[in-house]
Amino acid sequence: MKLFFAALFTASVLLSSTALAATDTVKITSFYYLESGAARTPAAELCGSLNQPTGKPEMIKITVDPKSKEPGMYNAWTGKDGKFCLVLATYSGSADAELIE
Repeated sequence: MKLFFAALFTASVLLSSTALAATDTVKITSFYYLESGAARTPAAELCGSLNQPTGKPEMIKITVDPKSKEPGMYNAWTGKDGKFCLVLATYSGSADAELIE
């Protein structure tokens, strides 16, 4: 039983360190609201890039309003240069991006 818990602990440490490493590889370069006239809409453009592009398209997971009760989830493909942009909806103006491996 002790061996099982030791293996479970080791696996959780490895998974959490992998997740932390993945978020360090994506950088959000711009994030701003798209306004139409005087009315503010929740539409925003988010752009980013990989710190170390691989030369092939990669999938990015974007979580919008991550600290809200209902965060939004988006996916975006990078170009070969590791850059991506997308239009999304946000109410708090905050987002997190991570590489899907």
